[in-house]
Amino acid sequence: MAGSIQRLPDRPSPWRARYRAPDGRERSKTFRRKVDAERWLRDHLGRIDRAEWTDPKGGVVAFGDVASRWLDTRRAVRPSTRARDESYLRNQILPYFGPRPLASLSPSDFEAWISELESEELAASTIVKAWQIAGAVLRLAVRDGLIARTPARDVELPRIEPSEPRIVDVETVFSIAEAMPDLRDRVMVLTMAFAGLRFGETAGMWVDDLDVLRRRLTVRRNAADVNGHVIIGQPKTRKGVRTVAIPSILADELSAYLATHELKKDSWLFPDAAGGPLRRGNWDARRWTPTVRALGLDELDMHDLRHVHVSVLIDQGEHPKVIAERLGHVSVRTVLDVYGHLFPGTDEETAARLDERLRAAQGGHKPATADVVDLPRRDKNPD
Repeated sequence: MAGSIQRLPDRPSPWRARYRAPDGRERSKTFRRKVDAERWLRDHLGRIDRAEWTDPKGGVVAFGDVASRWLDTRRAVRPSTRARDESYLRNQILPYFGPRPLASLSPSDFEAWISELESEELAASTIVKAWQIAGAVLRLAVRDGLIARTPARDVELPRIEPSEPRIVDVETVFSIAEAMPDLRDRVMVLTMAFAGLRFGETAGMWVDDLDVLRRRLTVRRNAADVNGHVIIGQPKTRKGVRTVAIPSILADELSAYLATHELKKDSWLFPDAAGGPLRRGNWDARRWTPTVRALGLDELDMHDLRHVHVSVLIDQGEHPKVIAERLGHVSVRTVLDVYGHLFPGTDEETAARLDERLRAAQGGHKPATADVVDLPRRDKNPD
């Protein structure tokens, strides 16, 4: 991309250098000396050739302005994800970086920010997620040519310690179900535990999604509680739309529930008092939390019912791929990463089974001699 230098007589700075930038706009600057104009032009044309050019005025744009544009690019994400991103920006990121010009930010600023978040005793996972979102905003600024590199780099992040899911036994699940205030809530608890559904998937089911005779239920939608409103959307993953076979004991519970409730096929399976979809926040505060507290299970989250389902499947020897498909996970790795410690067997047991298999295959092959052979030693200085 070529530029030009023009002499403007009778001006204090008579040499004007100009070029057309990648954004289609012309950039120019005047100099007292021709050599300075040439140096400036070479520098900018070189940056364009190396794909390193940025808008000279881009650095004055505030971080908060770019964050707003970044949120606009997130329209395709699930409503709950967008609400989460907005919350992180509002609470952890914009109070620190919002009005700051992009050019004023440095890796040291991000190190200081992370230290401040740690001093507020925020969880490591919260800090890392805030850093990821701030970094995504700055990558947009880089892509749009406002800055050359993101300053959210080369910083030390807090370590996220892996945590094992809370798992209770099946008897406890029945105790929670029996302590629920009505039949709807009882059957919801059993559905989440014995079909492995998330709360949003359970609340998003229609009566028509249930086939009691064939003992199957189909997950087609998710009911997300976003800022006090229920948003109906797709399940969390692309594998989330699935049909799950259910045990007969759960089918019987669902059948008894339907027998006592006059629900149409196109109505919600577990509606609220007004007939609409349940809000997670309301059900948690009015049903789940009071019940588990009364049973002395204060630390138990409703999502832990899903963990119970997985633990039972592992205990009965189901393959991780089958478990992943029932849960709607895209990858088997998710099951192994989260629940790997529940799979039976030790390294010693694995070696013992391997030894048994090898001995069976050895057959008539002659085993190696047990005599000890002294190998010749190599002299470090053979000469």
